[in-house]
Amino acid sequence: MDIIDLRTALSFLATIPGQLVRAREPVDPYCELAAVCRRASAAVLFECVKGFSMPVVAGVLASRRRTALLMNSSVERVAFDLIEALGRACAPVAFSGAQAPCQEVVIRPPFDLRRLLPAPTHTPLDAGPFLTLGLVRAEDPETGAADVTIHRLCLQGPDRLSIYIVPGRDIGRFHAKAEGMGRALPVSINLGLDPAIHLASCFGPPGLDELSIAGGLRRRPVELVGCVSVAAQAIARAEIVLEGEILPGERTSEDALSGTGCSMPSSPAIWARRSPVCRWSA
Repeated sequence: MDIIDLRTALSFLATIPGQLVRAREPVDPYCELAAVCRRASAAVLFECVKGFSMPVVAGVLASRRRTALLMNSSVERVAFDLIEALGRACAPVAFSGAQAPCQEVVIRPPFDLRRLLPAPTHTPLDAGPFLTLGLVRAEDPETGAADVTIHRLCLQGPDRLSIYIVPGRDIGRFHAKAEGMGRALPVSINLGLDPAIHLASCFGPPGLDELSIAGGLRRRPVELVGCVSVAAQAIARAEIVLEGEILPGERTSEDALSGTGCSMPSSPAIWARRSPVCRWSA
């Protein structure tokens, strides 16, 4: 199957025994959903999440065999495929259709992200509900160079997220430059993607747009579209895009609302970190 987005990836997995399970029973995003995923060997599509109309999928890249299948490869070949994709990197292009799939429905403020997005809370000690596989895309405010990286994002309010940026990441440098200018950094958060994009986003030297590696993996460019409300670009075939800004001079503890003293703990010893704050509009 030609995989171009998350939907075609799930359709492909559904044809392979043991690789995708559809969970039709209602599941609570608070602790219960994560508990099911922990025991699942397949990717799980939760079709009924309590309190939300939107489904949740988890575990798509949680096994090496499934990852290899999604890349039309083998466990032994995937690393070599990435290296070869680096050699034939294919830069992103503008979406050529009439309407990008990610903008078929546009929700504008006022809204409450906590009621729109079924973000799971994994344990009772979590700082709050987290988006864990949101691909953040931004551009260097001086050079225009682009980068995509995965960050944990905690829902802090109706239109506020905290983002934890590991020191040294390209987007951290972009934010530092923008902050030095007294400016916000426009970003898009892209949810629900072709798994090749997530895989490529974790590979490649600093300074290289990882979407080019995803293009090399698929042998076709990733399509981008201009955001609706900020001066940024989004992945056109994403299921969901959040548009917003990383604000200059603002920091918060991830547990600012919960007071648990933790962020996303695997044990109580993992403490909350102070993170820049994003303001969002969609």
